[in-house]
Amino acid sequence: MKKLTLILNLFFLLGLSACENIQVPKEKGYPRIELPNHTYSVYQKSGCRYTFEYPSFGQIGYHDPDSCWMDIYYPQFNCNWHITFRDLQKEGHSRNKEFEEYRRLIYKHTIKASEIRETPVRTNHTQGIFFEMYGNVPTSAQLFLTDPAEKYSMEIAFYFFTSMKNDSLAPVIDFMKEDLLHLVETIRFEEK
Repeated sequence: MKKLTLILNLFFLLGLSACENIQVPKEKGYPRIELPNHTYSVYQKSGCRYTFEYPSFGQIGYHDPDSCWMDIYYPQFNCNWHITFRDLQKEGHSRNKEFEEYRRLIYKHTIKASEIRETPVRTNHTQGIFFEMYGNVPTSAQLFLTDPAEKYSMEIAFYFFTSMKNDSLAPVIDFMKEDLLHLVETIRFEEK
């Protein structure tokens, strides 16, 4: 019986040594993300009733050259701020109606979001809500702002053009959230 066990073990070892070395690809590592210093440029366009500061490395693009709706693209991070501006009085909308419509759109993210946090923001020049979405969602932060007289509203959605998971993007998300809050501090709506 000992001979049979020895022979079987020998065949087993020979079988193992005859197998090819199967290579399994390694998982991709976390990307190295270099964050720049926070430096800002002033956004001001004739015909648009607001100004604010945005990160200097952003590239502004308009949906329509005559519009105050825009995207600020950040090529270094492959992300975007989509900015929608509304003259509430001109469009016959109320601040509350506009806010509830925007909030309803944000809460459609509950399918993928593990949490949606609403934080009121207020300065002498603006008021609104800062929405933070957690989990693997396409947009990590959104802002709804109005001027103190509630004549205008601005909605800002921050999202990436990548399939990378948000846990890998966390340093960029936190960095860009700081810049969104800087926009809140620097925005000025024009008086009519």
